[in-house]
Amino acid sequence: MRHLFGGTTSDYAMQQVGNQLLLRPGATGTVWTAVVGGTQLTDLTDTTGVPIASVIAASDGSVSFYGPEDVTEAFIDFGFGRRYTLIASDIASTVSARLDGLVAAAADDAATKASAAQAAAIAAAAANAATLYLPNAITTIDTLIGAATPVAPAYFAHRGGGMVRPEHTLVAYRAAAAMRYPLEISVNVDASGELWCLHDPTVDRTTNRTGNLNGYTTEEIGQQIQTNSRSLLGPGWAEQRLVPLRQVLDEFLGRVPILLEPKANDAVVPTQQLLDASYPHAPASVIWKAHVGTLSLPWAKARGYRTWVYLDSGTSDATMDGKDATVDYWGVNTTFSDARISQVVARGKPVFAWAVYRRSQVARLAGLGVVGMMSSDPRYVSTSAPMRTASRWDLQIKEPGCTPTIDYDPDYALVFAPSPDVGWVSVPAVPFQSVGLGTYCPVAAGAGGYRLSFDMKFKVLPASTLHGGIYFGKQSDDPYRFSQSNVTGGYHLVMRANGQMQLNRHTAGSTSGTTLGSVVATTAPVADTAMSFQVDVTPTTVEVRRTDGVGWTTGALADTTYRGLYFGLSNGSITDVATRPYWRNLVVTQL
Repeated sequence: MRHLFGGTTSDYAMQQVGNQLLLRPGATGTVWTAVVGGTQLTDLTDTTGVPIASVIAASDGSVSFYGPEDVTEAFIDFGFGRRYTLIASDIASTVSARLDGLVAAAADDAATKASAAQAAAIAAAAANAATLYLPNAITTIDTLIGAATPVAPAYFAHRGGGMVRPEHTLVAYRAAAAMRYPLEISVNVDASGELWCLHDPTVDRTTNRTGNLNGYTTEEIGQQIQTNSRSLLGPGWAEQRLVPLRQVLDEFLGRVPILLEPKANDAVVPTQQLLDASYPHAPASVIWKAHVGTLSLPWAKARGYRTWVYLDSGTSDATMDGKDATVDYWGVNTTFSDARISQVVARGKPVFAWAVYRRSQVARLAGLGVVGMMSSDPRYVSTSAPMRTASRWDLQIKEPGCTPTIDYDPDYALVFAPSPDVGWVSVPAVPFQSVGLGTYCPVAAGAGGYRLSFDMKFKVLPASTLHGGIYFGKQSDDPYRFSQSNVTGGYHLVMRANGQMQLNRHTAGSTSGTTLGSVVATTAPVADTAMSFQVDVTPTTVEVRRTDGVGWTTGALADTTYRGLYFGLSNGSITDVATRPYWRNLVVTQL
């Protein structure tokens, strides 16, 4: 029997370029028996049964073909430097059909000739299928969590990656699954009894409507309710429809691990009933997620689910003791104190933290023994490789690692200017607010250092001594606020409305900066007119230039206090949102 390979959300021709996975439509792939070496398999057919010797990715990059007789595992090579594991996507249904046939045959007297050994072999195949359909080398949830350590934690797509994609939508889940991140899924129930992927019991925060989800019918939700994510993620996004839990489970169950939580009390029983009736195999790849006050844990454990139970800051040890027998993994919030997180870790069970938005948070949590990071931006927090060296703010889509001082709040998010200023960005919250640019960090400094180039303007001029600029040189991506105490130090470029330009050194824990060199007198900014800047950081000096004129430079200052590689945009001392600075054309280069 030939088995089907591909046809799932994870089966695409992709090439890794830097830290990005890019689709390669039309790429030709060869199929092999081993990840290295082995024998090429050429006895293949396309999905219509036509013999082929190699596989060509479709126009959307997807891959789908039938392998040789009885082959259930293969490795595909598109010539991009590595082979990728493929597991027959129909193996689970094939085994299930064989089991159903065996059960029916056992009811027939004539089938008693079927040996116990045969039954055991088929049962073993079914168990093996349950381990094969999880991605790549991850064979079970236990393997995923068991391999996680503070040095190499597991990362989960919190809300599907809701800080970079519309939260709890199919487009978010598909993107996270394609990058091999387990999905965290919240559900609530509507007036018709249908379960929808949604964090809040109301639709106010995340959609174009208001009111409780359970006040709308399935048809009203499916046809009329859409996300309202553009204020948070940028106007370049197309708004998305809400997605029913059934659709998500049909697409992802058995392919990626899922942390599933009914959020409101009225969603708990419908979720349990749906899983019992339609997805009895769910415990193989679903972790039941619940607040410590839940009464649902006995149900989950009786069916073989692993459980992740998250705590409140005031949850007592006695409460945890009472739940401990039905808890597999504990959950702590990043706002908990170091002492409290350490106490939970000391209980001996794996601990996952939420919500993790910054690499500096990962470093802190890992140092406390946390092994799982629930992140709405998992791609950024799980790697230190730079992803971009020139801004594409004209696309008006928030990038990974774009870190405002307050998350999930449009008032603090990076704002993309409309026409005629497309390409310009700003930060609406004032004063002392900033946005980190993690998708460009850490800068690939090289032996000679690095340069940051960008344009800046004030559409409306502030008072003459007020200023905006950028910060840079920070050792980590913790938030930066001008004139506030910061966790780590760095530098701050000041550009005042009267034309004064200066470079400040900001010491960790201090609320004031120290001016390096002399204040440079440049031509005063003109409203709605671009100024150009260049920041050079070498191993021994720091220099700032305003390059839209002649002779505007601080000079190469011999200061080596900070050589951190994180930077971002700062509103500085601006107090009126109408006079906030705008930026465009960021370029990062090595010197």
